[in-house]
Parts: sequence; C-alpha cells; structure tokens
Amino acid sequence: SLNSTASEYAYEMGSVMKPFIFALLLKAGKIDPLEIINVYGGKYKLGKRVITDSHKNDTLSAQDIIVESSNVGMIQIVDRLNEFEIYNGLLDFGFSRKTGIDLSYEQVGNMPSISKLKNKVYKSTISYGYGLQATFIQLLSAYNAITNDGVMITPRIANHLEKNSKTYKYKEQERTQVLPKSSAQKMKEILVKVVESPNGTAKRTKIPGLIIGGKTG
Repeated sequence: SLNSTASEYAYEMGSVMKPFIFALLLKAGKIDPLEIINVYGGKYKLGKRVITDSHKNDTLSAQDIIVESSNVGMIQIVDRLNEFEIYNGLLDFGFSRKTGIDLSYEQVGNMPSISKLKNKVYKSTISYGYGLQATFIQLLSAYNAITNDGVMITPRIANHLEKNSKTYKYKEQERTQVLPKSSAQKMKEILVKVVESPNGTAKRTKIPGLIIGGKTG
C-alpha cells in the first residue's frame, strides 16, 4: 500500500496520448490546425480490424481531431511523421525513460522500436495511445512541458531534505526545450477547445471563470 502507483505502474494511456503526436506534427511544420482531414464517416479499416470513432464525421479540421478525439483522424495525420520522428519525439517528451522524480522504484514503461514503427499498424495505434505503456508521472511531466512553453523540467516531490538540522539540497532541476514555444502555445489553445467547444469530449469539465484545457482518454 506504500507503493506509488503514479511512478511504479505503467499502462496504455489511450487517447490522452493524441496531443503529443499532434505536437510533433506542429513542431515539424507538417500540419495546419485548420486544414480539413477526411475521416471517412468515423470508420476505417486498419489491418484486419475496423477502427471506429464515437463521433461520426466525414471530415474534421485537424485541431478537431483532438477536440472530438478521432482515432480515424489520428491514423490519417500520423502518416506524415516517419518512424524516427515519432520515436525520438516521444523520447524527448520523456516516454520510455525515467523522469528523475525523487521517488524509489520508478518504472519506464515501453514503446515500440523504430523498426516496428515502420509498420502502419504500430504507427497508427500509437497515435491514439495504444501499443505504448507509460506511468502517470511520465504523462504528467509531458503535459507540463506543453503548459510550460515547451520546456520540460525534472518533476520533484520535495524541495530539499533535512536531517539533524542539516539541509540537503537537490541538484538543479534539468530544463529541456522539447517543443518550440509557438507549438506549445498552439497545443494549449487546442486543449482548451477540448473543454470549451460544444463538440469537445471534455466539455463537462468547463467551469465559468476558469480557463481549463485537457484531454479525455
């Protein structure tokens, strides 16, 4: 009961992973949030399986793929990234490596290898959050980079340690620019639309007087 499930348990994240793929597309200049994407009526055959959306649309703007959480839309746009851009991009966001949080037994989860990401099925499923396992702390740290103008910092539980009236400081938190500020700002605007748009999947979390962004999964 003393184990920290936030840092010791890795699981498939589902749709909360979608914004990171979208952010990588923004970073690479390979998507315009307002461009129109064919989402095939919310149904698409991937390998032997048919992938369906809860919202049925023939087309969506690219940003509305996130707002309405379209799996079919993600399959269409992730194809613009190659396997190296996906793998290295998610690695930059901290997936499949330790965050450095000051807790014992931190797990790293896993994600498909570069060779697997050459396969359309692996590439597609990772775009909507499956085939990759991560901890909640990894996810929290990655989202923090979006809200922090693209800068990722080492998460901390404590500011310092004390023993026998002596203070022991942690080493400086590492800071890494994983997204351009402009891409992070655009991603934040899209996450706010997830809450504020009439078709947003998180519209029930809207609170008058507060600006809230997020992603359902």
